[in-house]
Amino acid sequence: MERKVFARSAESFTVRQSHTCIQQWRLETKTMSMNALSAKAADTSSEVGSAPAFPVDIEPARAAPAALEVVPRTVMVVEDEPGLAEVLALNLQASGFETVTAHDGLQALYLLDQSVPDVVVLDLQLPQVSGFRLIQLLRSRTATARIPIVVITALSFREAEDVVRRGADAFLTKPFVPEEVVNCVWRLISRAM
Repeated sequence: MERKVFARSAESFTVRQSHTCIQQWRLETKTMSMNALSAKAADTSSEVGSAPAFPVDIEPARAAPAALEVVPRTVMVVEDEPGLAEVLALNLQASGFETVTAHDGLQALYLLDQSVPDVVVLDLQLPQVSGFRLIQLLRSRTATARIPIVVITALSFREAEDVVRRGADAFLTKPFVPEEVVNCVWRLISRAM
């Protein structure tokens, strides 16, 4: 900790110092304040004529912590319509996610055996293994039981709501805006953290 001495002048002043280096100097009539943004601030003040100088302990600025390694989150997109699968994957990638795409339920199961994603976005009406069955299988396996699942479906709202009760974490009905899917995935990842 460094000790600084502030000398008196013809005006009173207040010094407020904290553990951050974000400081704002503000001159007011007969008051000089140094404000720092922090939950921990030490206040020292002096009135004209009370003493010629006073010491204030000021911690030196700390270096910012090294950047944390950001681990990209992986989203599996299970959609049998290639154009829609590509739109979903591209929007998720543009938002910083890595994507793995499966075009049917069987391919999704194979890919899930290779690597477990952070979130699964799936259509319900898939060839080979339906989305309904895929949800049951994901929830029954230890490695995939807690993966958040977003269902995208052309079913009615009431039918889609039933899917959530069967194990999906969220659902969106078609047609949808791709940003809705991205926002939904972010919410589920944030909740899982």
